[in-house]
Amino acid sequence: MTALPNEVDLAAEELSARIDGDTLTVTIDRPEKRNALTADGYHGIKRAAMIVADEPSLDFLVITGTGDMFCAGGDMNAVGNPDRRWDSFTEAYDATPFETLGKIPKLVVCAVNGLALGGGLVMTLYADLVIASDRARLRVPDLTRGVYEAFVAARIPQRVGTLRANHLIYGNDWVEAAEAERLGFVGKVVPHDSLVAETVALLDRVRNTGPAARAAMKREMARALPPVDVSGYWASMGTAEQIEAFTAFLQKRPPTWPAASARDAFVATRRPAWMPTDKHSEGTESS
Repeated sequence: MTALPNEVDLAAEELSARIDGDTLTVTIDRPEKRNALTADGYHGIKRAAMIVADEPSLDFLVITGTGDMFCAGGDMNAVGNPDRRWDSFTEAYDATPFETLGKIPKLVVCAVNGLALGGGLVMTLYADLVIASDRARLRVPDLTRGVYEAFVAARIPQRVGTLRANHLIYGNDWVEAAEAERLGFVGKVVPHDSLVAETVALLDRVRNTGPAARAAMKREMARALPPVDVSGYWASMGTAEQIEAFTAFLQKRPPTWPAASARDAFVATRRPAWMPTDKHSEGTESS
């Protein structure tokens, strides 16, 4: 069998990847941008997942970050980056790695070392095991960006229940590590400096289980999960609402949400059923 390299090129500057035995570990290292991922970075995560899926000697994909940042989601400043190596145009409907993480037959582990929001949080929702530092903080900010985050809608209610999901999604509350464990966002919280050692120990325990049986178990559990409305997610991109949200974020100001007008004529026909009648106006017109 061909020996695998120690280092793996994932075609993304912000990612480093290393193979150690049966594990491929991907580290997001872009501290100046809070470990936000470019399109290349998202594709690199998918690339890592497929390498683990393909290679018989690999059983685990571990995703983590540097410092106190796991991943702040996608970098909205990097959408038009001319230096990107991945053609995100032709894979627009499959631009994120989330479903790939859930579909490969090997186990995906997120070692959440710090802040996780947006796409960083979503990766944890599609991972099989999530272990977090006590410095971890999680948040769902997508609606503040005018984005219908279908991946979140398909997974968070199943994790934490519908009502709590509503507070997290609509209220975009921050969730501290201990609360994330209580809610079921993460499987275990450990001291920050012990995260690497605790992740290694967790994988040692998993190695006592049969690889084929694990793959079958993952496949069967996935059958009970709701499908993701990917086409709806993509349709939310490029709307006036989403463009205003992104522009406001980049300009560091509150968004001015555009009013919907597509149903104005229909709504006007329904107003007489509930709006008060202007008696004075009616009397003036009849005299």
